[in-house]
Amino acid sequence: MRLLLTLGWSLTLLGAFPLPMGRASEAMTQAVAPVPQRYQLLGLSFETPLPFSPPTSLSENAVAVVYPANAVPGEHELMVSLISLPKTSEVLGGLSDQELRSWLRFTQVGGPLSVAPARIERRILGRRVRGEVFYYPTPRPIHQELYLLHLQGGQRLAILFEAEEQVSLPVMEQVFNHVAASLQELPPRSREWKRSFEWWKNR
Repeated sequence: MRLLLTLGWSLTLLGAFPLPMGRASEAMTQAVAPVPQRYQLLGLSFETPLPFSPPTSLSENAVAVVYPANAVPGEHELMVSLISLPKTSEVLGGLSDQELRSWLRFTQVGGPLSVAPARIERRILGRRVRGEVFYYPTPRPIHQELYLLHLQGGQRLAILFEAEEQVSLPVMEQVFNHVAASLQELPPRSREWKRSFEWWKNR
């Protein structure tokens, strides 16, 4: 799967995000699990090619898994988080996708609205999904990608990919491509779907 970035953003990213493999990235490459690790969270199923942590609550409506497996959010090298959003019939339901992304950046992702995002696309759930990509140099140099998904039954979900600066671009792409390609929507109201909203019971 190819990451689609504009040429200008590609040059910016390559200048700000070091390509040489550091010790952490080498360790991650060597630690790729022979059998991918699968999660079922908030109505979705996905795999990580590295041993990520058990699910951890970020807020009342957000859950994350991080690498290394013994890390916690804020001390991680890689993170995949899912954020449940109001249905179109509920509060904030009338906001456009762009307005929702701005609201998420301000309220939950922690990114300043003054930073103009670059555009990005990944293939998720069998279709091209446009997202926003950011690079924050301070206080923790970090790469973030934010996507919005419209699921069955009117559910909306945000997916946030996050990587520390120490993670090389090839490793970051390997992990995020694998997660994006493996994402599947669980059948609404199925046993697996219900359990995915009660993930803390299976930790």
